[in-house]
Amino acid sequence: MESLPPLEFSLVIPTFNERDNLVELFARLDQVLARTAFEVLLVDDDSPDETWAAAEALQPQYPWLRVIRRVGERGLSSAVVRGFRAARGDVVGVMDGDLQHDDTRLPEMLEAMNYADFAVATRRSAGGSAGRWSLSRRFTSWVATMLARGIAQVPLSDPMSGFFAMRRELFTALDDPAMQPHGYKILLYLYSRATQRFGAERLRLREVGYQFRLRKHGESKLSSRVIIEYVLMLLDLRFSVRAKAIPADLSPAALATK
Repeated sequence: MESLPPLEFSLVIPTFNERDNLVELFARLDQVLARTAFEVLLVDDDSPDETWAAAEALQPQYPWLRVIRRVGERGLSSAVVRGFRAARGDVVGVMDGDLQHDDTRLPEMLEAMNYADFAVATRRSAGGSAGRWSLSRRFTSWVATMLARGIAQVPLSDPMSGFFAMRRELFTALDDPAMQPHGYKILLYLYSRATQRFGAERLRLREVGYQFRLRKHGESKLSSRVIIEYVLMLLDLRFSVRAKAIPADLSPAALATK
């Protein structure tokens, strides 16, 4: 069997009822990543609007597109993990399918990955903005950020971000039967696990500012259940037993060169 050519980047897009966004989303990605050897893995939780079917219909137009339909499973974080496990790229990333994440920042994030283990698109660094969020949404985000910094003790300026990239070798080193994330904040989960495994001082982090866009179609997934799951995840990350430290000579940077 002929081996597949290597890829630089695998972008995972978890979806649930995002059918109306696909045409514009894929056209944007095709243009933005034209100079990159990449794939997109759309992981759909069996959407009632058949997002998965609409994506499959577009595969002849976009040969870089792979579609994973999950039946009987639900959850953004677990969908991302499913995509990362199937990815072929040296770098894996995730962004939403609702067009709110600025896809034009992807090349800069990939450039940052030349010097990083994580590259995070943030609304709270130079060039970043939450856009036209309401005061209540801004306050909720601020409280969630303060909780993440206080409980999970992460240095991320925007721990709520769902738009980031990381080295696939690093994800593979973290992946084990205990990896069972819940909720929506997969970045915070993975970064905290990496910190527990490697130590914060050994993780290379880069942040890229981006402007958060307004949603064009569909509905926000934010709910009281999502907020409760977020708080429970923070407590679990804070008080879980630390994983056994890896040997001192095996750092994330070393993994990237293997």
